[in-house]
Amino acid sequence: MPLQIDGPWKAILKEIQDVDHLFIPHRNDGNSKGWSSICLHGLGMHHTDAPSIYPEFKDIPENHLPYKWTDLADVCPIAYDYFKNTFPYQKYSRLRFMRLEPGGYITPHHDAQSFVLNAVNISLNNPIGCNMVLENIGTVPFKDTGTVMAFNSSYEHIVWNQSNNVRYHMIVHGMWKPSWNKIIINSYTNR
Repeated sequence: MPLQIDGPWKAILKEIQDVDHLFIPHRNDGNSKGWSSICLHGLGMHHTDAPSIYPEFKDIPENHLPYKWTDLADVCPIAYDYFKNTFPYQKYSRLRFMRLEPGGYITPHHDAQSFVLNAVNISLNNPIGCNMVLENIGTVPFKDTGTVMAFNSSYEHIVWNQSNNVRYHMIVHGMWKPSWNKIIINSYTNR
């Protein structure tokens, strides 16, 4: 569901493009190509996957994980300030930049088992020819810059970048502020 949330998306895109060399492969399991990530908030700048993947965190309950702002905040001050002070979340777990190379793809997968809007996906850019498709839903209508989507990742989904440009998105996990319900209602009624 598209949300009416504004942000300095073009400035954040510029910041992350300037540190493109810091990205690491994400889910480098042979089922995807050209997919990489980096965390602004999480267990570490390069701990981009679920906590259970990392031996040092796999036995720690979710509410005791040591989530924090990573070193990326020092080189992405606009993103850090916006998400710390303006975005309608009161607490974050993972806040990641996701990068998909031209010709890259993310094979069909789902990230949750139950129906819940458990993430927010923000397009910093979404080149023409790069599409996300959800099972039983169809193509997600991302615009080039600044589409903010409440996202139910229990649906199987795939992304394929058939453009000549790198695609940058953000995926935000955490706890929203009390104003969240008003944002959902306004976004639904004003679409």
